[in-house]
Amino acid sequence: MSDVPQLRFKGFYGPWSKVPLGKVSSVNPSTDSLPNEFRYIDLESVKSGILSDPETVKKIDAPSRAQRVLDRSDILFQMVRPYQQNNYFFDMPGSFVASTGYAQIRYKAAPKYLYQFLHTSAFVKKVFVRSTGSNYPAINSSDLKSIKVWIPREEDEQKKIGDFLWAVDEKIRLQHARYHEMRAFKKCVMKKIFTQTLRFKADDGSDFPDWETKPLNKVLFEPKKRNYDLKYGKSHVLSVSGEKGIVNQVEHLGRSYAGAKVDNYHVVEVGDVVYTKSPLKLNPYGIIKTNKGEAGIVSTLYAVYRPFDERSGNYIDHYFSVDDNLNRYLRPLVRKGAKNDMKINNSDVLSDPISIPSSAEQQKITDFLSAIDDKISAVANQLTQMQDFKKGLLQQMFV
Repeated sequence: MSDVPQLRFKGFYGPWSKVPLGKVSSVNPSTDSLPNEFRYIDLESVKSGILSDPETVKKIDAPSRAQRVLDRSDILFQMVRPYQQNNYFFDMPGSFVASTGYAQIRYKAAPKYLYQFLHTSAFVKKVFVRSTGSNYPAINSSDLKSIKVWIPREEDEQKKIGDFLWAVDEKIRLQHARYHEMRAFKKCVMKKIFTQTLRFKADDGSDFPDWETKPLNKVLFEPKKRNYDLKYGKSHVLSVSGEKGIVNQVEHLGRSYAGAKVDNYHVVEVGDVVYTKSPLKLNPYGIIKTNKGEAGIVSTLYAVYRPFDERSGNYIDHYFSVDDNLNRYLRPLVRKGAKNDMKINNSDVLSDPISIPSSAEQQKITDFLSAIDDKISAVANQLTQMQDFKKGLLQQMFV
């Protein structure tokens, strides 16, 4: 293996050094007692290198895991489920304390360089190998300290690399912010639409009819089509994602989790509506999505419905993408089992009423919201391209 990177700033020569992380930095340094009041950073506070607004906590009420008293330029490395890589470079004034779910890494020479190195695929793989546990894999601080890192011998080179990649990260963070702002805008618009604060007009400028309140079984029915002819195989199994909707399971999760046989699976055509009876954090009674991709199959743990009017499928998808609408509709219908499983018959899912506009206004609503979705997707694709560009830099700028 080479001891110099493929891509290097001009003016720097000679090999890099390979040393254990614990030798070049201080991992979980001892600190004084907690401040009387501080901002607490837990494992939910950081997403994609962005810190959400941490909770202010008094010392007397501090969680037992609040032990990492932070200095400027400390690195927080996620030790529990490290594959999520929700790491953070701390560079803020004020009193902050982090959870012991993070390793606190202090490197005085060029902390931004080390922060970037901790995201290289070679380092992350070594962390995974040393992690233990199945549901919540984690690495302990001793094993983390033992992993070797490559360090340029000249601090100026470390700083140039760290500052350059930090500037790339800043562009990615701005794109993240733009993406989340657009999603927040869509949520705001949908709230106005589904409370009928915002109404659309017909093409001739006239008002649409008043919305009707009708049971969902007047909009959807259960086709009960199974995969008995084995038209679809394991590569056609679909998953339902709260963010991405209905997606191919292999493309979404990297593999198929189908059983040995898929002949009893439900067939899902394009435009069908799928209810997944699995609780999520924001949707404790499951989620309802419309298939906008390719036809496929889902296990019998899902319920599949078809709209009487094909235009209603997209309206239903948008309607139930609002968490309040979804949870309010499902809450009275679903009974939770001892293992937090969903107790509800497929037919009962359609028994309660929702507010439905005319078919023509449904089309106006879905066209409008779909146009916003297209813009959000474009921003998301740009974000992915920027992240891929950053991954390429990490591969070439580090040993």
